[in-house]
Amino acid sequence: MEKLVLFIISGPLFLNLWFGEQNKNWVADNFSPTDTIPHKENTEIVKKCIDCHGSLVEKQNKHITKTDKGCEDCHKSNGNEHPKDKTIGFSKQNNLPDLCFSCHEEKKELISSAQFVHQPVKDKKSCTNCHSPHSSDIKKLLITNRKELCLGCHNKTITGNSKSISNIDKLMKTSKVKHPPFEDCEKVCHNPHASQDYRLLNIAFPVGNYLKVNVDSFALCWECHETGLIQKAQTTKATNFRDGDRNLHFIHVHGEKGRSCIMCHSPHATNNEHLIREKVGFGNWEFNMNYSSSEKGGSCSPGCHAEKKYTR
Repeated sequence: MEKLVLFIISGPLFLNLWFGEQNKNWVADNFSPTDTIPHKENTEIVKKCIDCHGSLVEKQNKHITKTDKGCEDCHKSNGNEHPKDKTIGFSKQNNLPDLCFSCHEEKKELISSAQFVHQPVKDKKSCTNCHSPHSSDIKKLLITNRKELCLGCHNKTITGNSKSISNIDKLMKTSKVKHPPFEDCEKVCHNPHASQDYRLLNIAFPVGNYLKVNVDSFALCWECHETGLIQKAQTTKATNFRDGDRNLHFIHVHGEKGRSCIMCHSPHATNNEHLIREKVGFGNWEFNMNYSSSEKGGSCSPGCHAEKKYTR
């Protein structure tokens, strides 16, 4: 009898906790951290809009409105009859991206203070280049999956005032070896909005090929790799790029003129194992790496030295 009473009392509490947790997980999967209320479909103004524009919000993840005004959080009437005058009957409450910033204040702070801002954020369509303003079947209201979204623009060589960005789509399609974060297009290396670091990197990574190397210089790499790569002169575990126990990474990066990882490795993709580049740059020149790998080592003979072999 006591057990029955205990079950009756604790059962509803358990179910509430369990379903509450499931609901919390569902919300986390379908909405961004700033989305804390359900879509205002029950307000009168939204019902009127949905009568004609229901297809805009029919997808799984819906853009959350800030107040009970629903659609009027972002749209306003120009005083003309609607829907007869569909072109000028309504307009946005503000221009992009300021309209988005009215809710997404953390993005405004990031973009306004960052040294480097992603070009799509700065053009006329701004946030809507990548995000649907109404609903999407992709998390974060992306208009398509992250890889297709990135490669949709990076399918050609992009040139600027003093920089050039390679055709990443072509690199993805033609390379035999791909860097796992690049292949999955995870949000590991680049911030899609803005960054204080060159190339919109999320974490510090040096600019240029030569520098006095320390662990902090390559903080981005340690998100996946071990710092022992450049810290240990002798090792049998920290890297496979070694001759016996002599760490060849350590030799390449240390000294007053240490070499950046990307001097020899492609951060995205290449045809050589271990993401070794096919060519290495030196000023305005490029030399073939002439790299080959074997079961227990490899060799290379770039322009900077004669052929050298290593065996683990």
